[in-house]
Amino acid sequence: MKTNLPYSRGIVCLLIALSSCTTSKNSIDQHKAEIENPKGETSCFVQMNDGTIKNFGTLQLVTGVFKTPHLLGDGNVTITAADIKAYQDKDHYAISQKEITAATRPSYVAVDALPGFAVRIAKGKLSVYTLKYYNGHNTTEKYFLQAGGDDAPIVAYTPALLNDLVKDNTEAYTFFNKKNKIAVLPKKLLLAVDIYNNSSRDISKN
Repeated sequence: MKTNLPYSRGIVCLLIALSSCTTSKNSIDQHKAEIENPKGETSCFVQMNDGTIKNFGTLQLVTGVFKTPHLLGDGNVTITAADIKAYQDKDHYAISQKEITAATRPSYVAVDALPGFAVRIAKGKLSVYTLKYYNGHNTTEKYFLQAGGDDAPIVAYTPALLNDLVKDNTEAYTFFNKKNKIAVLPKKLLLAVDIYNNSSRDISKN
C-alpha cells in the first residue's frame, strides 16, 4: 500500500507548531500572572463569609434559564452568592451589597456579576463600584464610592459626596463641576475619579 509521506510529515510539523504556540501562550500567561501577583497568589479568588480566602486558577460566572447564578471555580467547584462576601475573577472584583453602607434594595440581577454584588469599576485613593438592579421596569445601575483603601466603608454616590472627597484636588474638583457635554453618570464621574487618583497634586480649591 502506498504511503503519502509528504502529507504525514506535514501533519506532524503542524502538530509540533501548534504545540509550540500553545506552550508559548501558556508561558506568556504565566509570566503575566507572576507580574500581577508577585507573591505567587492566583488572580482569581473568593472571600468567604468568615473572611477566609480561597484561590482558583479560573473563576466563571454561570447563568442561564432554570439555573441559579453561581460561580464555578477551576471548572468543578460550585460557589453560591450566599457563601461569599467578595470575589475576583479574570474581569473584575465584586463585593456583596451586604458589605455596602445603605445599599439599595436587594438585587437579583446577574449581568456582569453575581446577583447582589457590586463591581469595582475604578480603583485607587478613591474607588467606584456599580450595582445593577431591576427597578420594576428595566435594569439600572447605582454607584458607590470608597475612599481610604479596601477596608474603608463603601457608601452611595451623590454629587455632594464626590465634591467633598475631591475638594482638595483642584483639577478633579473643577472638572467635575464644570458644565460640559459629558453626562454626570457614569463617564463624568469616572473621569473625575481618574484625575483624582492619578494626580500628584492635592491643592485646595480655596
